[in-house]
Amino acid sequence: MYNLQDKTYRNQPLRMCLETTEMMAKRIRSHLRVHNRTNAEMILHGGEPLLLGISAMKEWLDCVRNVFGEEIIPRFNIQSNGVLINDEWIEFLANEGVRIGISLDGPRWIHDKHRLTHGGKGSYDAVLRSIDLLRAHPRGDDIFSTVMGVVDLDLDPDEYWTHFKSLGVFGLDISLPHANYAHPPREGKWSYRDWLIRLFDLWFYDSDSHGFRYFENIIRTVCEYPLSSDNIGGKPVGVLVIETNGDYEGTDALKSTIEGMTKLDKNVFDNDIDELFQIPIVSFLQQLEAPVCDTCRSCKAYDACGGGYLPHRFSTDTIGDIQQGFINPSIYCDALFGLVQHAYSTLRLYLGSAA
Repeated sequence: MYNLQDKTYRNQPLRMCLETTEMMAKRIRSHLRVHNRTNAEMILHGGEPLLLGISAMKEWLDCVRNVFGEEIIPRFNIQSNGVLINDEWIEFLANEGVRIGISLDGPRWIHDKHRLTHGGKGSYDAVLRSIDLLRAHPRGDDIFSTVMGVVDLDLDPDEYWTHFKSLGVFGLDISLPHANYAHPPREGKWSYRDWLIRLFDLWFYDSDSHGFRYFENIIRTVCEYPLSSDNIGGKPVGVLVIETNGDYEGTDALKSTIEGMTKLDKNVFDNDIDELFQIPIVSFLQQLEAPVCDTCRSCKAYDACGGGYLPHRFSTDTIGDIQQGFINPSIYCDALFGLVQHAYSTLRLYLGSAA
């Protein structure tokens, strides 16, 4: 689904041991002290984090909290495929104050095309069962409100929205497939531009209120709110991946470029987090104004999209106006420009009619 070119994750330990966990927490604590911060946003990703099991998850959380003490306030989130959710997990996560998001790409025929079990069967039924459990459980709302899916152009936006609303879930988020000039996105019945615009309208004009992070962030940037997420905004984002062996890495989406792109050759045992800024690729990405091409800099949508998500700008070769590396428009430039332009026009009309 994500077209990852980098398979180095296969060499990682299946889980992070407590020795590595403790050292990771110490490095995070030290980094936050230096920068006078007291909050740590921690996302357990995978793979599938729930494979760790409740007992080992409890040990991991306790280890981090014990290192942080009262000085650092962690907020834990999990992104899960949802297959393993049961009442015991819901009670545990609620007791621990850990929120969870569920990955669901749409109706059965779309979801099961991409998200299969190790036995090769579709996971749709298991995911829906988990969502129903979370919604029915008295503490489900404490930890769950959002599903996230990857855009598939073979699925009509109307069918996608109707399916989402049938779930009875408040929040939705989407991700464009991780693709770039070296590995272009697959095509379908729709263009990405038209698909996003149609879904935006379905959400914006729906009589029911639903959270939609991707579109809400677009609106914030159109309104000049100083937002920068991992895929919108174009400014440095304070996200660091720590692998199960303690290696520091760049965001997983960079694995859609070339083998080893995320490797920084530093780890929690030998290196403070601030040492990463000495690495050329890190210092390049963390400039106050993220480097973009002249095409993006002169575009009237630039302040909203920030040039697009960095992994989506990558090219292995220089071909015409496309340069080797990351100083290019997003492979989704047409879609982003169209969506930003449409959101701006929609807001003007809406606010004008409300005045």
